[in-house]
Amino acid sequence: MTDWTSKEDLEDAYDALNRRRWFRAAFFAQQAVEKALKALFLALFFIVRREEPPHIHTVTELYMMLKEKGFKLPKDLEDALYVLNKYYTVTRYPDAANGLPSESVDRFEAERAYEIALKVVKNIEEFIRGGHGGR
Repeated sequence: MTDWTSKEDLEDAYDALNRRRWFRAAFFAQQAVEKALKALFLALFFIVRREEPPHIHTVTELYMMLKEKGFKLPKDLEDALYVLNKYYTVTRYPDAANGLPSESVDRFEAERAYEIALKVVKNIEEFIRGGHGGR
């Protein structure tokens, strides 16, 4: 997954949690999942068909595209992806957050986003390592 820096985003999310920057932790958790899903898209389709990942940021939409092509997360993680969608915008734009982005996420939300991201990235890595990439 070196082409997509999901591991670095997980590290940044962890660092933000330790610094009590909840909104940053949630943003980096969303980014880690988005980039991991795009890395999976590349692993499955770029080598054979030169098909690049779509230029979208909604993790549920990316996941549904991959699900149609055979990748499946456990149901609890699939449902949890919806939690991450909002963190792409509310953590950066005051109009999306209806206030300051720094006040848009609390500790519980940030920790939950991070835990979801860890599990999703792990599932994707295991899927790729299991020989499902490069079909």
